[in-house]
Amino acid sequence: MNKRNHHFQGKAYEAIQNNLYGLLGKLEHRVEVLMAISQSQRTSGNQELAEVSRRQAMETKKHSETIRRLLILQNGGRG
Repeated sequence: MNKRNHHFQGKAYEAIQNNLYGLLGKLEHRVEVLMAISQSQRTSGNQELAEVSRRQAMETKKHSETIRRLLILQNGGRG
């Protein structure tokens, strides 16, 4: 999707895009935290909790990748 094909223009478009970048950063941080928790739980012998955290991290990573692809499309493939 490029700027000519969307319904939002000007400041509204920029606000949406900025919010998406902010969300992407938060999701990526969440993945890092969940993976650290998973590793800590695994080291402590809590395999079940480690796996729960790892699965949450992988699900969050899928969401972040979807947003990243959307942003790349918005920018004409320039990321």
